[in-house]
Amino acid sequence: MNENTDDSRWNELIPEAFAEASDPLVRVLLGKMLVVRLNEIGTNDELLSFELVAGRVVRANRKEGLVLSLVGARQGEAFFLHLVPEAYTLIDPGDYALTCGTVVRNPDFRAAFDIYAQVN
Repeated sequence: MNENTDDSRWNELIPEAFAEASDPLVRVLLGKMLVVRLNEIGTNDELLSFELVAGRVVRANRKEGLVLSLVGARQGEAFFLHLVPEAYTLIDPGDYALTCGTVVRNPDFRAAFDIYAQVN
């Protein structure tokens, strides 16, 4: 099994699914605030838990994906997301409470990702 290094971060996915850093939507996302829902999915496809995080997009490239600088309890932590433009959609203006209790006002985009439990 390969170690998950920066170079192999996204190797398990189809490379063609990723946008290039020059993709117009990726360029639009740079500097914007994203709210991201991370769903933990069990082996029977049940929702075990979820977490809402938010951060500002600081860079995007095929090696790292979309990189956020988180806000809230994890302030400043780098957070890596898939560089798949279809995953990011505009979000309605308003206040959004993160799992940590921090409220983000009027973010720009949202995304949701499912994280599946490993079958033993």
